[in-house]
Amino acid sequence: MRQFDFYEFAGVIVPGAVFLTGLALAWPDGSQIDRLGDLSVGGLGLGVVLAYGAGHLIQAFGNMIEKAWWKAWKGMPSDWPRTNAHTLISPKQVSLLECQVGHLLDQPDFKLSEDVSPRDWYGIARQIYAVVASKGRATRVDVFNGNYGLCRGLAASFLALLPSIALLGWPGWRIALLLAFAFAIAIYRMHRFGVHYGREVFVQFLAVEGGAE
Repeated sequence: MRQFDFYEFAGVIVPGAVFLTGLALAWPDGSQIDRLGDLSVGGLGLGVVLAYGAGHLIQAFGNMIEKAWWKAWKGMPSDWPRTNAHTLISPKQVSLLECQVGHLLDQPDFKLSEDVSPRDWYGIARQIYAVVASKGRATRVDVFNGNYGLCRGLAASFLALLPSIALLGWPGWRIALLLAFAFAIAIYRMHRFGVHYGREVFVQFLAVEGGAE
């Protein structure tokens, strides 16, 4: 059985486990659900298998939350140098990024602006990450990405538990308030890690292309 990588553990298994644990606590006989973690399938605890499956479903919900959140911020942080919606890196770094991307694409007159379509920029940004990863400088980028996925998944888990708990008959406004607070904190952390990811991948790209390896 292969090992789960950091992103799978942080971004999929943990949110799935949080959601299933919340359901177990709300279920009339949660002790029966708790016993699933003691069973095994091919050496993996069934609880981990269920958490992995639930985590993927939760992250699908998280994708919808992510889309709505970043739409309110006029795009994801990795898109900000193109749209100039918010400051991610300094103006001088933006100029250097234009030059380095132009060199990468063999387009000396390349300019970062909304004339570059979101689809084209997404592909360019992925190519930028590929350059950073090929030089062995993606460690911090990957950590930020994993933690971003974790916080997105946790936010989705907390939000999904609100109606689920109400449906299962777990009364108490305090619980709902606690989940709402946890959701807000997770979204805040998701936002910060998203910004850190976008900034780090561009800074590392500038360092690699600038010869500061």
